[in-house]
Amino acid sequence: MRYKLENGVITAVIDDLGAEPVSLVFQGRERLWQNQNGSWEGHAPVLFPVCGNCGLFRNGARYPLPRHGFARRSRFALAAQTENSASFVLRSDAETLKQFPFAFRFTVTYRLDGNSLFICYEAENPSEEPLYFSWGGHLSHALFAPISEYGLRFEEEESFLAFVHDGEGRLTGERKFYGEGREFPLPEEELQHGNTLIFAPRSRAVTLHRAGKPLARVEFGDFPYLLLWRPEGAEMLCVEPWANLPDTVGEERAFPQKAGIRTLAGGERATAVQKIDYFGI
Repeated sequence: MRYKLENGVITAVIDDLGAEPVSLVFQGRERLWQNQNGSWEGHAPVLFPVCGNCGLFRNGARYPLPRHGFARRSRFALAAQTENSASFVLRSDAETLKQFPFAFRFTVTYRLDGNSLFICYEAENPSEEPLYFSWGGHLSHALFAPISEYGLRFEEEESFLAFVHDGEGRLTGERKFYGEGREFPLPEEELQHGNTLIFAPRSRAVTLHRAGKPLARVEFGDFPYLLLWRPEGAEMLCVEPWANLPDTVGEERAFPQKAGIRTLAGGERATAVQKIDYFGI
């Protein structure tokens, strides 16, 4: 089922399958990718309990945890709704335990405020055993000109050193240098064939712009990593805050020891927030 949120500035539609935004209209223009060329059916998937290719073995057993986790393919329950906000909850059950052997309660809340979309993740451990998890976003930004006309402006001076990954999404241990500064021109030749640029920036916000005119600003203070991805030939860009890194080729770590995996003791909760500000085209 789909739920509409409105605040007089933004109109958003959230699907309870994956608790995923499937439409966001600002100033009469759709700002989420709508699969115009058939290259990607996603819009803004929620990544939980892992981001990327992150294997899980525990007590000698290996679990079939899918890439990006299972939340994006799960049906959430509507927990609360107002005119401009909605919360969706996913709870562990017999099916999730086959893939992820931990009890959890995971809530995603969307709220509209002026020209901003707030996305809040909350995880709660309802058991006495520790909960190990991560989370992240995969929100798309529709572009209205060739990607070469767009760039990202970071809040801080950066050294753009990207983690290199293989065809399975695992890190190779190598890094690739893309220069320094606050401006990052989007390299079209690098954002194709499934390639993802993975950064660990100092900045806690970036602005997607065209010739200096902002299109969207993404705040990701609760997420240490920022990824850029684009489906083949699409006039869009995903700007993705992640809490964890993918696995490294040839390296086998216990799940709690992987980079970015969080721990909650019994009864504990944790939250993380993204904020996206939209601007006129």
